[in-house]
Amino acid sequence: MPNVVTIREAVQRAKSDGVPISEYTLRLWVKNGAIPVRKVGQKVLLYYPNLVRYLQCEDGKDNLPATATGTPGVHRIEI
Repeated sequence: MPNVVTIREAVQRAKSDGVPISEYTLRLWVKNGAIPVRKVGQKVLLYYPNLVRYLQCEDGKDNLPATATGTPGVHRIEI
């Protein structure tokens, strides 16, 4: 099996490996920068072992959801 896959292929491969993630969830992780990808034309390609490492928390950190750095809107910046 190739290790460089599209998002849809990564979801199918993960499901065949017993990891039930959705395409929507994987796209959110990609959008938040949790999983590094390369965009080739209109396709988004990822290295499947990076997805596995992310799911196994190999960096020793909990994979927390991305949060906003405050409330939305315009804020004064003190200099």
